[in-house]
Amino acid sequence: MKIIPRLKPVHLLTTTIALVLPCMSVSAMTELDAINVTATRTAQTVDETLAAVTVITRDDIDRLQDQDLTELLDGLPGLTITNSGGLGKATNIRMRGTGSGHTLVIIDGVRIGSATLGQTALQHLPLQSIERIEVVRGPLSHLYGADAVGGVIQIFTRKGQQATQINAETGYGSYDTSNSLLGISGAHGNSNYNLQLSQLKSDGFSALKNNNPDRDGYRNQSLSAQFEHQLRPNLKFGASLLHADGNNEYDGYFATNDYSTDFVQQSISGKLEYSPTAWWDISISLGETKDETTNLTNGNIASFFDTERRQATWQNNFFIGDEAILTLGTDFLRDKVDVSNTYSEDKRDNSGYFIQYQRGFGAHNFLLALRYDDNDAFENSNTGNMAWGYNLSNSLQLNVSYGTAYKAPTFNDLYYPVSGNPDLTPEKSKSLELGLKGKQGWGHWNLNIFRTSIKDLIAWAPISPGSWTWRPKNVNKVRIKGLEASINTALAGWDIAANLTMLDPRDRATNKVLVRRHKRVLRVDVDRGFGKTHVGATLQARSYNYNDAQNSQRVSGFGTVELRASHQLTANWRIRTEISNLFDKDYEAIQGYNTEGRAIFASISYRSK
Repeated sequence: MKIIPRLKPVHLLTTTIALVLPCMSVSAMTELDAINVTATRTAQTVDETLAAVTVITRDDIDRLQDQDLTELLDGLPGLTITNSGGLGKATNIRMRGTGSGHTLVIIDGVRIGSATLGQTALQHLPLQSIERIEVVRGPLSHLYGADAVGGVIQIFTRKGQQATQINAETGYGSYDTSNSLLGISGAHGNSNYNLQLSQLKSDGFSALKNNNPDRDGYRNQSLSAQFEHQLRPNLKFGASLLHADGNNEYDGYFATNDYSTDFVQQSISGKLEYSPTAWWDISISLGETKDETTNLTNGNIASFFDTERRQATWQNNFFIGDEAILTLGTDFLRDKVDVSNTYSEDKRDNSGYFIQYQRGFGAHNFLLALRYDDNDAFENSNTGNMAWGYNLSNSLQLNVSYGTAYKAPTFNDLYYPVSGNPDLTPEKSKSLELGLKGKQGWGHWNLNIFRTSIKDLIAWAPISPGSWTWRPKNVNKVRIKGLEASINTALAGWDIAANLTMLDPRDRATNKVLVRRHKRVLRVDVDRGFGKTHVGATLQARSYNYNDAQNSQRVSGFGTVELRASHQLTANWRIRTEISNLFDKDYEAIQGYNTEGRAIFASISYRSK
């Protein structure tokens, strides 16, 4: 294990993907020397990390030309994302077949999401403000506490990299979709900064089938700001802001009504990094996030659900010789909600204490981690992780890991008027994983096989046998078996990145397949440059899924193709165009909801040199 004691701003060159091997296949593909900090809360290359990691850079975001974050992430190894009828609509995140609330989302080190719904509105986080994304698959409650059952998605906002730069972009396409961006960034002396303003608008299409056949539009305006200063050689301060607000129109129960939601997503964070000695690093961070939604019916307020999360973290990394890192830390989280209904409790505090030991010697790498969470709203939780890696050769590594995690009951589960159940306990999981990854002259590949068991899942159940009154209870158990496969190579001048995810997710009581889980998901990206021109395509395919727990409502599988091209007009100007759903495929990602037909989008961008 190579120790990287201090991580300075770097560009990570990455591709995420996978390919189908004859019977099996492999998992997320990233350049193996790319740095990630999410998997262990310390800086490591992907090659050294014992967890399954995907890193997405700003260059990847620009190349793929997706309009929002959900499109970018959809189909990556172990990850499927579905929305309810178009841009900005309610989104479900499935990481390794787990539920929507089983993936923790972090922005610059601070968790974001709704404490009432228990999930994150990824569809509202502006892609234009993002510098890098790290996706870690597998249980991470031993480092981050609640909700990291399927994995963690950490988003890093844009930073200044060099002398002052101005960047701007504008684009227009199908469904009257438009975007605009204006930003300035720079790095001077011991400081760097970045400021971005953006807007995304679309008239959209009708979200629900056989309902109000109007166009359900979306509007999102955002601001991101970042500042970092090296106070002394061993002391650095940084701060960041990400704010997005807007309006989303959708179809509801009554076809004659107009439904929409005003939303706010915001993250503010600050971090101080200090190295008192060559073998000790200290970081102290503070942050606050907001998730606010106001639901409107015919222009009148029907309800509102606002979440405020405040977080403080103190972390110590001790570098023991050249081959070991001991991490000790504590964090504090306060969730507070303000809702239109009256809850019996409107806040809760959680204190977490974690320890992690990493060591490498010879061909072996070990990781051992433990965490204790003390929450004043439900029972306390202990989680842990053990991992071992063995270099079979210079180009082949074997990894084995076992970890536990938990999902916290939401405020709606605990305190919603009449139906809330304050006696709920956290959902608990156990995961075992075997991984193999290789680096040859022709490219890189990964293979991960895993098994996850979750018990005490919260589901609606009668308060007693035969009762007509239902409320949330810890009643369900599931077992998910899975395989992720990926490969990244080049063929005849084309960069090819592909991944395959195969799942067997079942309810242990009924042996039925879990709702809205696809057993097979394939994504293939191909790209090539011809001088100043770059072209590419993405193929995505999913098998069928079920829309109900009894597996009686089968939703057909589908496949889509996207084409993209860009051309560098001058040193400063570039044009790009994208065609999504090339063959105008009529399909359903969620039963009863419309999806985008063939759509074209073109943009022109400017960047000063």
